[in-house]
Amino acid sequence: MIKNKVIIIPIEGDFAHSADFLRQTALTLAKYNQVYIYDQINSYFFLKKKAQVTYPSSKNLHFHQAKYFLPGRKLLGLEQFNRKLSWLLFLAKFGLKDKILWFFYPNYHDLAEVKVKNGLKIYDCIDYQEDSEKEKQLIENIDYFFVNSKVLAKLHQKQSKKPIFLSAQGFFEPNEKLIKKSRLSFDKPVIGFVGGLNYRLDFPLLDQLIKNNPQWQFVFYGPIQKDQKKDPQFKTTGWLRKISKYENVLMGESNNRYELYGIIKQFDVTIIPYNTQVNFNKYCYPMKVFEYFYFGKAVLSTEIEELKNPEFKNLIFVSNKLEEWQKQLQKLLKNKSQINSKKQKELAKKNSWENKIQLISKLIFSE
Repeated sequence: MIKNKVIIIPIEGDFAHSADFLRQTALTLAKYNQVYIYDQINSYFFLKKKAQVTYPSSKNLHFHQAKYFLPGRKLLGLEQFNRKLSWLLFLAKFGLKDKILWFFYPNYHDLAEVKVKNGLKIYDCIDYQEDSEKEKQLIENIDYFFVNSKVLAKLHQKQSKKPIFLSAQGFFEPNEKLIKKSRLSFDKPVIGFVGGLNYRLDFPLLDQLIKNNPQWQFVFYGPIQKDQKKDPQFKTTGWLRKISKYENVLMGESNNRYELYGIIKQFDVTIIPYNTQVNFNKYCYPMKVFEYFYFGKAVLSTEIEELKNPEFKNLIFVSNKLEEWQKQLQKLLKNKSQINSKKQKELAKKNSWENKIQLISKLIFSE
């Protein structure tokens, strides 16, 4: 396991985002290292009062709001200078200590260009990136390039650095004693989804499925997430409003993982209804797969490429067709015992965050 290092992770968005790969990575690393979350998004001018941002408190986990030193940030050249200067000054604080700069986002390719003493840089690629040029620049300036899926490994074979496939994707294994018993009660079979309620959902598929099956209860539990660029294109707000009005639909939200796990336990069948016309969805590897698996739930998904791999045969049913979803749901609800829950749980545990970090540790420190 990686130990006794200074680990710096630039962040985009909310630390508590429902897609919590950054948070879980940071918390796992913080067991044995000093981890710094570098917040460029909420940077502030050094002569002004520090912007008020609420950060969580956790042992060995620290948050740093970047400063900028030259006004006029709308000018591209000044913004780039500010970013790099702030980054250099922050890195200088750690002197000759062993450092790992842990990048998730191609938007930080410019920071990866900065040379660092006693340190190495990794790109932990967990999603398909639309901005291939920025991603290419990031890959050219890091020491190790990891991918968490076979699909991403294949897509990146022509990069300047070959991707290293990690066989562990990342899963938070719960303390089962802490899982909260759900107060929700249903008198129908429950078809459930947990995760962000956003433009990624295949709304036409869901709309027809829900409308055609009033005998089933559909539960969507997760935050409603807005995307200024994507929402107008996919009419997200209108679709969510329409679906929420069906009598056999419940939409809820919780930031408590143990509450969410309690809700998953009530599902009869779990779904991943992503719109695979969007490349980000088509080439993704949903972390919720292993949350569903841990609790022995049947999984029905749209045609996400990674979920077509042999290890998921008879564990995940994949189709984009409404008729196939209808048939599979009827079959799964009629005979739940066809799911190999033991194998599902073993796969979930194999994909733990600890196992993923352990794999990375062996790869970067074995030379």
